Amino acid sequence: MDIKQHNVKSIVNVLRFSAGESGLTKRDIADRTALSFATVSNLCNELLERGIVEIVKKNSMSVGRTPSTVNLAYNRFCTVCLNLQMKGVLGIAVLNIRNEIVFHQKYDISGLDAPEEVIDYARKRFDEIARENSNHVYIGVGVAVSGIFDLATQTLVNCAVKMYEGVPLKAIVEKAFQLPGYVDNEANLCALSLKHTIAECRNLVYLHISEGVGVGIICEGSLLRGHHGYGGEVAHTPLGNPRKYCSECGAYGCIENELAIPDIVAEYRGEEQEDVLGAWNQLVADAKKEDEKAVHLIHETAGYLGRLISVLITMMDPEYIYIGGEITDIYEELFANMNQIVQERCFLYGNRRVKLVKDGHSELTIHSGINESIYAQWKP
Repeated sequence: MDIKQHNVKSIVNVLRFSAGESGLTKRDIADRTALSFATVSNLCNELLERGIVEIVKKNSMSVGRTPSTVNLAYNRFCTVCLNLQMKGVLGIAVLNIRNEIVFHQKYDISGLDAPEEVIDYARKRFDEIARENSNHVYIGVGVAVSGIFDLATQTLVNCAVKMYEGVPLKAIVEKAFQLPGYVDNEANLCALSLKHTIAECRNLVYLHISEGVGVGIICEGSLLRGHHGYGGEVAHTPLGNPRKYCSECGAYGCIENELAIPDIVAEYRGEEQEDVLGAWNQLVADAKKEDEKAVHLIHETAGYLGRLISVLITMMDPEYIYIGGEITDIYEELFANMNQIVQERCFLYGNRRVKLVKDGHSELTIHSGINESIYAQWKP
């Protein structure tokens, strides 16, 4: 049965990534999967009975038997994506298995005080969505968080949104939705998305800066997780101001205190902000108008970001460094000083030709990463 399931997934994979083609014949599928024609034919017939594929007659002007093509019923099978990486905000998206967005909406959850309340609210919103799309089959639900999913305890640790600290979120989500669940930090999910988008690239780093600072690393084609799932964790590395105290870990100089959006706006306003996104948008607007205080703060932030990137380049030797999250709102203002610091501190930077890339649509990248993660677990 394991071999059969592997063969079925191979066929579905081939059909999934033939989006630009008007279906494949069974002979095409056999050639691309290296399976026998008989095996492909039998399995395609089973998939047809279960509504996973469709058989379409091709238009043909030639004399003889009209060939049929096999098409994946990709619009029928969907995943649910929950984005919880920003405090007080819930993002819900539904994607089909070709990473196309069926639904996307953000909700204000600032009045909710417990993870169970948040997930219950998400389930109710999902039920409303599902009623309007009754033909969809949901194969899983994934959650993006600004924290680490500890593989040993199956709980979240080092969360930028403290509500989720120590919480078995995967178990809560699976119980509420009655679907297979997946939980990961936003940077890992973005890295997984790009692993599929840039198939020829085997080494990349994704730096996501929003409520927290997360790093996702693809090393030789695989996501770097480490023994407990902490691989790539940089929030508390001492690359920040050595005189700045970190209330989270009790040490000084943590880089997250210099780069996380709540910390940047707190520095700008002189105190912590309740409406972080509102304060951030004002800072961005001031920076665009070249306000002296905003420009000075961004110059300092660019220096810290450059130091972090230089360490990541030196340690991981990636082909790409992607930068996503709210920090990209000021990417152009950051770039010159950030790039100068990288070149000064990473003397091999020029020779390695590392590409620094702004991801201005990181929320969509997160959704795609969730979708890929759920799809990888799906057994059609």
